Amino acid sequence: MRVQRFMLFTIIALCLTACKEDKTVAEARRIVKEWTGKTVLFPDINAKYIAGDDSLQCISEIDTTFARYKVLIYVDSAGCTSCKLRLYAWKAYMQELNTGVDFMFYFQLVTPRKRLWNLLKRDQFTHPVYIDNKNEFRNLNKLSKYLCFLLDSSNKVLLVGDPTNNPQIKELYKKVITGEISDKPPITTIEPEQTEIELNDLHIGKTSDAIFSLKNTGTQPLIIQTVNASCGCTVPEWDKQPVATGKSTKIKVRITPEEKGYFNKTITVHCNTKEGQILLKIKGTVP
Repeated sequence: MRVQRFMLFTIIALCLTACKEDKTVAEARRIVKEWTGKTVLFPDINAKYIAGDDSLQCISEIDTTFARYKVLIYVDSAGCTSCKLRLYAWKAYMQELNTGVDFMFYFQLVTPRKRLWNLLKRDQFTHPVYIDNKNEFRNLNKLSKYLCFLLDSSNKVLLVGDPTNNPQIKELYKKVITGEISDKPPITTIEPEQTEIELNDLHIGKTSDAIFSLKNTGTQPLIIQTVNASCGCTVPEWDKQPVATGKSTKIKVRITPEEKGYFNKTITVHCNTKEGQILLKIKGTVP
């Protein structure tokens, strides 16, 4: 009964943030229904790595995790790993949670390991990761694409969804892990100085900054719950303190393009407004 109840809440949370297209909502419902309550299987040998000075270094081939809860993040090799993973958001979430929950990052790699090493080094990600060398983990569970689960101590799936990308799912994770529920802050209104910035100095591997200003025009403090970028090459920074009525706050976004061409990224600011979020855009061309 408990698992079914959480499954229903998770479906609602996923659908609230999904596009209003029937196919998208149906896919979210299918994934949650398929995985909630299912037990994730692990290979007998799990190769665990960290980013060394010049390569990935294996630190263990045996998993001895007995945590009460585990957050499992599975990333396949299709598409842009940096876009799907957003390591900066996971670093912040792990520091915020700080409850002894084990985080298990599983990578199925076809592309060279050097690309994963570059990603971990770029974002200064020191947490160990697992590499599914022979697709054993993938095949045991028939996995594909990017998936994120909250597991219990017996590896049963309690929740499905990325808590770093969705405040509702983040609250569900917190409810299960700590048993606490945060009160929703009162609603306010905001006025952005601009919602779109075009950069003219973008280059591969070079970091550029875009700064957005948001003014609290309501009668309650503005609380920015989280800021998400549509790609791992776009990293937002913001003040975590409430913004008083009439005051402004800035969101700084660091952009490090990874390929040539037209650059168009979305920044989603989750905050205590009636809409619950505001979308900001960064555009440009990478020569």
